[in-house]
Amino acid sequence: MFKIPENSWNTILNKLLKKYDIENKLIEENEKFNSELEIYPKKELIFNAFSFFEITNLKVVIIGQDPYINENQAMGLCFSVPEGTKLPPSLKNVYKCINNTCDIEMDINNGNLTKWAEQGILLLNKTLTVFEKVSNSHKKIWKGFAEDLIQHISNNSKGIIFVLWGNDAKKLKKYINETHYILENTHPSPLARKSFIDCNHFTEVNNILKKMNKNEINWKI
Repeated sequence: MFKIPENSWNTILNKLLKKYDIENKLIEENEKFNSELEIYPKKELIFNAFSFFEITNLKVVIIGQDPYINENQAMGLCFSVPEGTKLPPSLKNVYKCINNTCDIEMDINNGNLTKWAEQGILLLNKTLTVFEKVSNSHKKIWKGFAEDLIQHISNNSKGIIFVLWGNDAKKLKKYINETHYILENTHPSPLARKSFIDCNHFTEVNNILKKMNKNEINWKI
C-alpha cells in the first residue's frame, strides 16, 4: 500500500509502520466498509511530506491533525491542497496571517504548499490517512506514530523549529527536548477561540533561522 521515500527517512518510517502494524490495520478497517469508502490521500501521497529533503536538511516541523476529507484535497502535506482547489478555511486563515504579519500577498488560487516542503519544512499530520467525509476516522490506527516520529527527530537533531497550532499539536510538546525551538499558538481554524491572523510564527521562524545562519523560509505562494 505504501510508497516510502527512498531517502534518509526510510528507516524510521518503516520501523514505525511495522511497530504499529499500520498497513494491516488500514486493510482491516477498509474491509469493514467493504472498501466502499475512499482513503485519503492517495496511497502514493501518504508519505509525501518526507519526499522533498533528507532528515539532515530538516528546519521546521508544522503539525496538522489529519488529512482533508473531501475529494482532490489531501496531498500528504498538512494544510496543503492542490493548486486550483478552493482554499479550506484553516489554510485561508494561514494566508491571511502571512499577509498580515509578513506583508506578503499570497495567491488565494494556489493552496499547494510544496514550495514550503522544498525548503526543509515537514508538513506533518498526526494522522496520515482518513476515510472520505469522516474526520479523524483513522486516529486510532496512527496512534503513537507521530509521537514516536517527533521523539526520533528530537533525539537525532538539534535546532529544529516545531510549530504547534492548537491543543492537539501541543500534546506533542513533551516529546521535544530542550535543544529545539517550540512555537505555540491557537489553531488556524475559524472555530478556534482566538484569532490566528496575528500569529507571529512566520516572522519568528525566520528570525530563529537567521540566528542559526540558516536560509530563511520564503513563505510566498
